[in-house]
Amino acid sequence: MIEIKNVYKSFKKLHVLNGVTTTVKEGERIVIIGPSGCGKSTLLRCMNLLEEPTYGEVWLDGKTVTPIDPYLYPELIKLSKTFAKLTKSGMSEEEALDKICEERLLKHGEGSAFAKMKKQLYQDNYLNINLARRNMGMVFQNVNLFNNMTVMQNLTCAPVSLGIKTKEEANEIALRLLDRIGLLDKKDEYPSKLSGGQRQRIAIIRSLCMEPKYMLFDEPTSALDPEMVGEVLALMKDLASEGMTMVIVTHEMGFAREVATRVMFLDKGKIAEEGTPDEVFSHPKNERLKEFLSKVL
Repeated sequence: MIEIKNVYKSFKKLHVLNGVTTTVKEGERIVIIGPSGCGKSTLLRCMNLLEEPTYGEVWLDGKTVTPIDPYLYPELIKLSKTFAKLTKSGMSEEEALDKICEERLLKHGEGSAFAKMKKQLYQDNYLNINLARRNMGMVFQNVNLFNNMTVMQNLTCAPVSLGIKTKEEANEIALRLLDRIGLLDKKDEYPSKLSGGQRQRIAIIRSLCMEPKYMLFDEPTSALDPEMVGEVLALMKDLASEGMTMVIVTHEMGFAREVATRVMFLDKGKIAEEGTPDEVFSHPKNERLKEFLSKVL
């Protein structure tokens, strides 16, 4: 399970994510839609820490891959010097907690009890991101295959280099996956000899060679010619039918309606509406979502 807890992401004065909270359960296929610039890709990249949240936490299978965000822990805030100062001034505990969180008042040097508890929370719950990424494959808009390596070398490089598989095991998995997508005859080719659709399917099974529990797709068909989109979506549909947990950013609304178990509409860095494909596409409630769908459907 992937848990996103009150995630904010800013790039200097540009606020991209503004308090996103959601959970991705095993077996779910979540499709994220929304206008350009709404934070879709940034949210996806925060999930595997290609972008580190400004505030908030990301948890994978009960462990956090981000630093502890003290604003998520009322019991921790209550140990801070700032909390003590506000309550002594006459504020109630609830008022002090609200003010500290709303105005982000915690600073360095909040006291030894605060520091000790924060450190303990981190030690008890932290998961190294490099270990987390072994269970979280990601496919980007651009293929990012190594052009100086053959298809087989691209597929086996990571699992062998990381010591996850022996060379023989990695070769066996790679050949099986190539056969599955009908590209076994391309195993000794270099990426430059392949079509765009073939390269993207190779990129997808490169992630599958790590045997991840979760797959993240960041607009995997946006850089493809229209006739190549179908072959990539067909592979993704196969993965969905097998129960792979997937989070997909896409502009392919027909694909989203067919594959998703839940559709999430982002607007201005927040989840404006989410629900089943039928709820989101056929019975939208949010006015901004209705406007968006009127332009893309």
